[in-house]
Amino acid sequence: MVEREVLTHEGSLMFVKVALKKGFHGDVDQHIHEQVSYINKGSVEFEVGGVTSVLKEGDVQYIPSNVEHRVKVLEDCIILDVFTPIREDLVE
Repeated sequence: MVEREVLTHEGSLMFVKVALKKGFHGDVDQHIHEQVSYINKGSVEFEVGGVTSVLKEGDVQYIPSNVEHRVKVLEDCIILDVFTPIREDLVE
């Protein structure tokens, strides 16, 4: 249900394409990395620091460092994520 493709990671930035299927519910996540998520296709519900927002194509979600967050996929979607610093756990 989750397909990730690291598009680039240089300097302190990482750019990742994530494909998610409708109905996917992510576990609560929390990491030191700042994250910006751009909804390229579809729609999702993001919960960030206890605040829930529905995002659709063209919307952007900022996730600060060390803030709990999770995603619920409302329609098949593609999200473009930017992380800083680089998430070493996603580098092959």
